[in-house]
Amino acid sequence: MVKIILLVLAAEILSTIGHLLFKKTTNMVEAYDLKKAGNHLRFLRDVFAKPSIWLGLAACAAGLIIWLMALAQGDLSLVYPLGSVQFVLILFSAHMFLDEKIDRMKLLGTFLVVLGIVFITLS
Repeated sequence: MVKIILLVLAAEILSTIGHLLFKKTTNMVEAYDLKKAGNHLRFLRDVFAKPSIWLGLAACAAGLIIWLMALAQGDLSLVYPLGSVQFVLILFSAHMFLDEKIDRMKLLGTFLVVLGIVFITLS
């Protein structure tokens, strides 16, 4: 059980790093009006020209590999809910690294997610 928890935690940390890099990358790219068809390709070209997007993809890929290892060793009904820890990781890391604000509703929602994780791991 501890091994599965550690695998899921490692997978979610890597995925969180990937998502932070995705957001940081898209913040660096010119703001295109994506309602116009031609801008989609320009946006994607600019995003994929940044090294940070490739680091994010690598982090998410490594997280996926570890996630598959956790799935192979644990029940889906345990592993999948444990993956919800990413909500917690994203909330606090987005605050720390992207200066996103944390309000009461986000904290309450995150607390409920953590409570759900605790109930599932105790069963």
